[in-house]
Amino acid sequence: METVRNRNPPRVKYTAPQKAEPVSNFTEKEKKTITELKQLYLETINLDVALQRDIYNIEKKYEDKHNIIFDKRKKILEEFRKQNHGDVETTQSVPNFWLRVLKASYTEFISKRDEKILECLSDIRSRLYNEPVVKFDIEFHFDPNDYFTNKVLTKTYFLNCLPDPDDPLVYDGAEIYKCEGCVIDWKQSKDQTKTENQEPSFFEFFSPPLLPEDTLDPNYCGVNAMLQNDFEVGFYLKERVIPKAVIFFTGEISDCQSTSGSETESDDTEDESEAEEEDGVDK
Repeated sequence: METVRNRNPPRVKYTAPQKAEPVSNFTEKEKKTITELKQLYLETINLDVALQRDIYNIEKKYEDKHNIIFDKRKKILEEFRKQNHGDVETTQSVPNFWLRVLKASYTEFISKRDEKILECLSDIRSRLYNEPVVKFDIEFHFDPNDYFTNKVLTKTYFLNCLPDPDDPLVYDGAEIYKCEGCVIDWKQSKDQTKTENQEPSFFEFFSPPLLPEDTLDPNYCGVNAMLQNDFEVGFYLKERVIPKAVIFFTGEISDCQSTSGSETESDDTEDESEAEEEDGVDK
C-alpha cells in the first residue's frame, strides 16, 4: 500500500478576526512567571524558524538529485512515444501519461476542452528557491502544439517563514502568502480559459485572483477561499503528484485533491460505526 508522506504543508496566510482579550486576572507573581514562560516559548519559535530554513536548504540540496531521476522518467516516456508514433493503439495510455496523472489527482479542474491540450503535456516539475525569498515553482512543460506558443507554463508560490514581528507568539510555521501565474500566449484566439456560459478550465490555474487588501471587502472571503484551495493544490502537486506520478497513472494511489469528498466519506464512516455500536447495544 502506498504510504502517506509525513510532512505538513505550509499554512495559508489568513487575516483572522480580532483576537479576544487574554485572561488578565493573574497575580503579579503569576504574571512574572507567565512572562518567563512566554520568553521560553519564543525561543522555541526561533528554533522552529531555523529548523524550517534548514529543511528547505536540505530539500534544495536534493532537488538536483531528484531531477536526475525525473530526467530519466521523461526520457523513458519520450522514447515510448517515438517508438509508437503513428502506431499507438487507442487503448494505450502511456503517450498521455501526464494527462492521466492529472485526471487521477484532481479531476474537477480538467474539462473535456482541456484534455486535447493536455495531451501535449510532456513533463511537470517543481523548483525551490531559498534566496532572496523562499518560493517554489510548478512548471508544466509542453511539446510544440496548435494551442499556444509557451514551452513552459509556470505557477509560483511564495512562502513566509518568519514570525510576525508585531505578534511573534502566534507563529505556527511557514505560510504561503501569495501566488503568481503566467501569461498564456494563445494562438488564433484559441484561448481555453473560461468565458461566459463556459465550464471551468484547467488553465484558469495560471490566472489566480488577487486578494483584496481590505478584509471588509465583500469579495475578500470568497477570494481567500479560492486562494486557499489554490495553495493546497500547488503544494499537493509538488509533494505528491510529481514524485508519485507513476502510481497515480496506474491507479495504485487515489487521493484526489478534493477535501469535500474525503470529509464526506469520513463522516459517513463515523455515522456507520456509531450505528453499528448502537445496534450492538440494542442486542
